[in-house]
Amino acid sequence: MSAENKPSPSDKKVKKPLTIKQKSFLISGAVHLFILVSLLVSFKFTAKPVDLAIGNKDTQAPVIIEATFIDSNVLAQNKREKEQAEAAAKRKRELDAANKRKELQRKKQEREDAEKAKRKKAADDKKKKEENERRERELQEQARLAKEKAEQERLEKIRQEKLAEERAAQDRAMQEQMQAEQAERNERRQRQILSELEIAISKIRARIEQNLIQTGSVAGKSCRLQMRIAANGLVLDAVGTGDDSLCLTLRSAALRAGTLPMPKDKDVNDKLRDVTLVWVNE
Repeated sequence: MSAENKPSPSDKKVKKPLTIKQKSFLISGAVHLFILVSLLVSFKFTAKPVDLAIGNKDTQAPVIIEATFIDSNVLAQNKREKEQAEAAAKRKRELDAANKRKELQRKKQEREDAEKAKRKKAADDKKKKEENERRERELQEQARLAKEKAEQERLEKIRQEKLAEERAAQDRAMQEQMQAEQAERNERRQRQILSELEIAISKIRARIEQNLIQTGSVAGKSCRLQMRIAANGLVLDAVGTGDDSLCLTLRSAALRAGTLPMPKDKDVNDKLRDVTLVWVNE
């Protein structure tokens, strides 16, 4: 056959290798077939011909079966093949049993893993639930504390406002009392100053009049004498408004008096530093 007619490797069908189970069945079948054929060919069934001339039917020779023994090598080969087939079958059974045990172990492991995962999920769910409950309790406690704090702050604010109002009322009352007392003191002081001022003016008027030199009649005459007096009573200046002769006479008398009697009370003394005296003669 030429190279052109040879089939390409791709044209050949790829034979799949036989499995162990298929090989075992083929070997077992071949062994049994071989044993059966050997037994059939090892026996020869022959009948010795009857001499009809000599004997009769009753004297005919029996059928003799001649057996031919099989070679010991064939038997050994058959035995080996049988043992190999049995060993292959045993290996197959052991392999199947091992695979079955592995499958059972795998399923058992799967069940154990599933149970373990189930227990883990249950534990995780329980832990998550407990954590959520704990957080919920914490939130509730925080809300309760916040509410209590807000209520305490509200009550404290009300108390502080009440205290502030009370203090303000007390301050106002005290301030009013102080103002009233101060007004009373001021009024008493003013009355005292006015009284002392009247006394001091009377004394100053009397001192001036002691030094007054009349040169004529003063009837019907009047004069307003404005004086500036030092704290020690020294007359610094005197200006009269009214009758000129009377005013001149009064001014001269004030200057001749030297030092006028001044009160020791500073407030009264200050009011007399710039004072106006009026003389009216009818």
